[in-house]
Amino acid sequence: MRVIFNTMIKYFLILTLIALNSFAFDAFIKPSELKDALDDKNIIILDVSDHATYRVSHINHAINFDISTLIPKEENPYMLMDKAQNVQAKLKDLGINTNSNVIIYSHNREKGILDSSYLAFILIYNGFENVSILDGGYMAWIFQNELLISTQKFTPEDDGNFEFHQNKNLLVDMNYVEQNPANALIFDARTTAEYYGVSKSKKIIGIGHIPHAKSNFYKYNFLADGSIRDDEELSEIYLDGYDISKANEMIVYGNNIYDASMLWYIIYQKMGFKNTKLYGASLLEWGNNTKLPMKRFKWE
Repeated sequence: MRVIFNTMIKYFLILTLIALNSFAFDAFIKPSELKDALDDKNIIILDVSDHATYRVSHINHAINFDISTLIPKEENPYMLMDKAQNVQAKLKDLGINTNSNVIIYSHNREKGILDSSYLAFILIYNGFENVSILDGGYMAWIFQNELLISTQKFTPEDDGNFEFHQNKNLLVDMNYVEQNPANALIFDARTTAEYYGVSKSKKIIGIGHIPHAKSNFYKYNFLADGSIRDDEELSEIYLDGYDISKANEMIVYGNNIYDASMLWYIIYQKMGFKNTKLYGASLLEWGNNTKLPMKRFKWE
């Protein structure tokens, strides 16, 4: 009886977290919800596709934004985010105000999906949290709202007034992960084959995963059509599957910060666990340092 009661309490906790998190915004906004808000002047819609794809068609009023402009041009294998002043200047150009709600979407290719979550991370890391990703991406929008598209280029009218500031607590380094805080759960966002060590990650010498990390391939949080799983299923994944609680700190990594960003976004923004951090250098650093351990052929 006590086990059932404790389980009910845990489910109530996670559903409360999700409800509170979605009170101000939906981490994954449905196409129907965006349609209803399309005329809201506080909405800023960002299309992260390449310029050629954007020109063919996009959501009405969507602004095309290339995230590569936020990545430094110099050769640095770990650094996928430019200097703060450069990033924040680019974000300011988007016209983001204190009362803005930013909706990001892609055209459903894997790169675009990760472009969406990485841009969301950059916004949140720089202090702006009213961020949503369009659930199901552009294909879901076309399916429901095929007439609400455009070939016209949209640009912001003015710079935004939001004052960006970095929340450096959201990023951790190699030393932090190596010390492995006692209550921290480490999640590997890559495929299960890469995690288990039967498949080798590109540009990574080491095979397997960081010791004590748990496999959590980001795509398993989605349905086959690319939409996010419902709250009940996500609760089953994180409460039953990983037994997380409000006390847990979580650290997410992938091959790099970019391909770890979607899993981080789901846990931090959708599930509402704000003590979730990204290991920025990820396996580009850890997996290419032969002095650091990698665990293979073990589920943890």
